[in-house]
Amino acid sequence: MALSDILVRIDGDAAAEAGQILAEAEAEAVRIVAEAEATAAAEREQTLAATERAAKDDAATLLANARLAARDALLARKRELAEEVLDAATAALGSLPDAEYLDLVARGVAAVAADGDSLLVSRADAVRLNGLGHRLRELGVDIEISHEPAHLPSGVLATGDRVRAEISPRSLVEDRRDQLLLVAARALFGGGE
Repeated sequence: MALSDILVRIDGDAAAEAGQILAEAEAEAVRIVAEAEATAAAEREQTLAATERAAKDDAATLLANARLAARDALLARKRELAEEVLDAATAALGSLPDAEYLDLVARGVAAVAADGDSLLVSRADAVRLNGLGHRLRELGVDIEISHEPAHLPSGVLATGDRVRAEISPRSLVEDRRDQLLLVAARALFGGGE
């Protein structure tokens, strides 16, 4: 066999071997690309699913927060309306006819004051409560009515060794604020909110 035949044969074998290696490499490349595409598709599906779950969770949180905000706004408005009822009650007590107002204040004083205490009357109620001393004695309370006015918008201030109490439409409502708010809420809304 001549040298040229050997060289042709080596060249042919090398080409065949190179072709086989190239074919195997191409097949491996196709397999790797297919595997990568499958992995990418799976990861894309997982990412989409995770994003969808996160979006649903975010939407649920936003909805819950919106519901809470709406509930808080509703409760605040209900509270405002109930407070308006208390303000109206205070005004209604202040505009009672003079005789009823005098009796209301006298009963309030009788409930907290004792003999020997003193009473200061607000300037605004000096005329309306002119007969207060007499009414208190009828209720069994001997109390001194001071000539000094009480520094209150209305009502009286009872003072003594064991008492310092304002008796006025405002204080009468304020003393029963929680109970009256509950009553107002029930009347306005049919519940206790």
